[in-house]
Amino acid sequence: MTFVKIIETIGSSPQNWEDAVQNAVEEATQLPIFKSKSKITGVNIKNFDVEVEDNRVTRFLCRVEILLE
Repeated sequence: MTFVKIIETIGSSPQNWEDAVQNAVEEATQLPIFKSKSKITGVNIKNFDVEVEDNRVTRFLCRVEILLE
């Protein structure tokens, strides 16, 4: 039987959603759980959001689930 750990986090970027997802993954690898040599096996994107100021998109946000082995 295989067990998977799931971390839910939000990534952000002023450029695009792809960078927001990448930032979420990179930030997750800094968590203490990676000291136990866990590795990411997948990412599920739960939703996309944006921050808006003065009728302009200023930041892209992605809520993601990061799956660890």
